[in-house]
Amino acid sequence: MLLLLLTLTGVCQQKAKTKEKAPTQKELNASVKEMQAMMSEMMNEMSPEDKKMMDSMGIKMPDMKKVKIPAASDKQLAEAWEDEQRIVPKKDLARIASIPKVAAGRLPAYVTATHQKVTAKLDPKIIFTGNTVYTRIQSLAQSKQQAANMALGFWISGQPELTLYLLGKICSEDISQADNLSNYAAVLTMLGGEQLAIPILQNLNTKFRRNSTILNNLGQAWFGLGDITTAEKDLDSVTTIYPYHPQANFTKASIEESKGNTAKAAEHVKKSLRHSYTKEREAKLNQLGQKLVRKDLRIPFSAGSDPMGLEQTRRPDYPVSIAQINAWLPAWNDFNSQCDKEIKILEIAWDDVNARYTQSIAKMSANAMATINNGGLPTLSMHPLMRKATLALQERRRYYEQRIKKEVDNYQSLLRDLDAVRKKRLLAAPEAPCSVHRDNINKLLKGLNSRKKIYDQETLNLYKRYCNDMVYWAQYTSVDANAFKLIQIEFQLFWLRKNRELQPLEMGSYKGAYSDCEEKENAKPGKLAQFDDVACNYRTTVDLILVKYDMNCSHTTITYTSNFQTVVEKELGNKYMGGTIKTHASITADGKIGPVGIEGTMGFDVEEQLDENKNVTDWSGTVKTGVEASVGISEGPVKLGGKLSEEAEMEFGPNGIEDVNVTHGAEATAGIYKQSVTIGTKERVSLISGKSTRTNSGSLKGVVFNGFK
Repeated sequence: MLLLLLTLTGVCQQKAKTKEKAPTQKELNASVKEMQAMMSEMMNEMSPEDKKMMDSMGIKMPDMKKVKIPAASDKQLAEAWEDEQRIVPKKDLARIASIPKVAAGRLPAYVTATHQKVTAKLDPKIIFTGNTVYTRIQSLAQSKQQAANMALGFWISGQPELTLYLLGKICSEDISQADNLSNYAAVLTMLGGEQLAIPILQNLNTKFRRNSTILNNLGQAWFGLGDITTAEKDLDSVTTIYPYHPQANFTKASIEESKGNTAKAAEHVKKSLRHSYTKEREAKLNQLGQKLVRKDLRIPFSAGSDPMGLEQTRRPDYPVSIAQINAWLPAWNDFNSQCDKEIKILEIAWDDVNARYTQSIAKMSANAMATINNGGLPTLSMHPLMRKATLALQERRRYYEQRIKKEVDNYQSLLRDLDAVRKKRLLAAPEAPCSVHRDNINKLLKGLNSRKKIYDQETLNLYKRYCNDMVYWAQYTSVDANAFKLIQIEFQLFWLRKNRELQPLEMGSYKGAYSDCEEKENAKPGKLAQFDDVACNYRTTVDLILVKYDMNCSHTTITYTSNFQTVVEKELGNKYMGGTIKTHASITADGKIGPVGIEGTMGFDVEEQLDENKNVTDWSGTVKTGVEASVGISEGPVKLGGKLSEEAEMEFGPNGIEDVNVTHGAEATAGIYKQSVTIGTKERVSLISGKSTRTNSGSLKGVVFNGFK
């Protein structure tokens, strides 16, 4: 029912998008009335029992009569429609003409003048808050570079204007830090001030040739101004340096699409997705007639060999003689008793977790309905890695479907072998000595259980990998901690039941047989796995002091430590811009590479995505996202899957943080390390602008220079 509501709520938008011409005010109002009628019909058909159940869960149906289309003339709607349908920006000749030629010696004056012009356009609240925050930053930062890094924490957290003011103030006081200038120019571009950013970027490009960050930001600025030819040249240079550059490729896709080159556009979208997944890019790929598949994405982190700890299971051996049955049957009985006891415990736990899961789903539904009643569209909180994990999970499922089907065939083959062993057996004469009867049975047991042991071991190894993979990826695909716990319990039960099912043959039939000639054997007891929490083999921290992001597999924590008294919380955490923030843990000896570039990522794997959280307003605490019940480790030695990280890229868009790409720069020789992957504020940070950043931006389009010298 909730999904149906969401579908109905989007009727107007979908109808508007599918029409070839711009919708009129009359048509939009008609769509709303149609949606109201559909909702009314659905409510009338709902049974009293369903309505009562919804009331008991706190779910109230939205009042569709309150849905109104904002007043706008047909001309305004047509203009908005044209902007919405435009693939590349219209060339803005006026803004392009206003771009001054700024010599290197005049750059400090230009930056100061730009900051003054921009400040005049900002809300006084932003300036007041900015000055308060700047005082706080000055008390914490050890350098101008570190101060600018802290300012970028507010960009990540949805405060572009505040970041703009802080970076402008920092750069006005000191332009010696190329990283800071590049970041300031990127913010100007993503707030619609491309004409203001270009002189800064041109100076940086003269000083630091073939730097992909500068070239990308320059290309994005020209793209925003509608100078597609110039933009394409810069973006081509970027993709020559780094073929899978996410932002440059995505913008190049729009350029190719505008030319009618759909195949080339799709190719660039795939390249932009290769190292950095976002929903917008996948949607664009679908729009271009192609679907995302597992091979289009790089997912270097994996479940490892045994994240559930199932290899701890120690089963007693398979008896191939009467003596071994007598010795090992008690061990098997004890092992089975342990299995039965653990199964009962897990079944009780499943009922408890399922009840909590039902409650959480009811709460989620109630919150969604409240959002609809308040005129919004509910969004489902998902782990940032969900889409990639879903594709990986689908791939593993297909693999196991084939393997399990083959195992069924193997089982039929085993039954035929066991039947043949039994048929070939020649019974000893009744008067034969005890040892003859004993040896005859031992031969039968060896023929049966040696085959059964091989089959059972192969099958259990298959199920062990199956359980590990399904549970490991579930930590990323589950939208609720209780849902994930249910999956854990289900596969733990599956493992125990398979261990209970796959066991030796004929143990009860020959226990104590021919004791007069029995040969003594010793037995080793069995042991069950302790069912470790899913082992985490990935951790990354991006620490900008005032805002810190820590991701430990499925568990993501955002820590805000600004603690300044004068910030009005309702003004924070409600605006998101796109782009990429890149941090780098190393600097060349001569320091000539300029702002942090993409060059170092060529040829390396990446691990993607950190957090997506739309309305963070608590600036003195910790926000946890993803699966709330953290799995794996959180402190101490960290298993990194064989590599150490040197840099990270944070990908973000209108819905907040969408990706963190951890780039591996050092091969490792062992599996356990005494340090986590941490990118701190003493390192270099770069803001990489992108096409998607123009969503809800453009506040600086009217800020131009006339005759700056």
